[in-house]
Amino acid sequence: MRLFLISLLLFNASISANATTKTVLVSEYFNLSESHFFQNDTTDFLVKAFKKGHSKDEIVSIPKGSRPNPSNYLKWRYRHRHQRNFRRGASFLTQKHILDKYGRTMLGRQDGLFVMCKKEMNDLLQKANGQLSYVETELGIPAGMWKNSEIIRIDIRRPKKLKLRLPSGNETGANELWIPGGKLPNGYMESVINPVPEGKYTETTIILK
Repeated sequence: MRLFLISLLLFNASISANATTKTVLVSEYFNLSESHFFQNDTTDFLVKAFKKGHSKDEIVSIPKGSRPNPSNYLKWRYRHRHQRNFRRGASFLTQKHILDKYGRTMLGRQDGLFVMCKKEMNDLLQKANGQLSYVETELGIPAGMWKNSEIIRIDIRRPKKLKLRLPSGNETGANELWIPGGKLPNGYMESVINPVPEGKYTETTIILK
């Protein structure tokens, strides 16, 4: 599957003064008494998610641009469970200078913006404990690529209203590492949404060193 954050470095956007912006230390962002979110879809479950006669290798082998809709090869139960994990929001990280360059009026490519489940983003950043290197490793960002950069977290409260869906692998941001089933190589869930308009997301500066 592709390292989705790298694809976000060049997303479409325009300027907006209406996005909510704040700065926090990672340790202050979370309610530590809240139960940690765990990944409830194991690798074995992903294998069982395919309809009879279909497999991961089959879908990956199909050229990008011609891959079928996930509903054609993934069972309804799996697709339903996967999307339910985004009911409390979706998130992604990017560099501030990217937002400054491309603007903030509309975030994301026309063919889909890759996002993580908000709870898993919380879990990732809490485990990172302010360490940039941990975040880079978990998200497949080349070591040091984000060094000396301000990191921005974007949270989308209601991704379902932006046509939340499983990635098909035909999106511009999908590369040779893409895995069918809405999973990153390390197990984190991902989905795709339509471009996010101003006023529909929250922008937060995350302190990572």
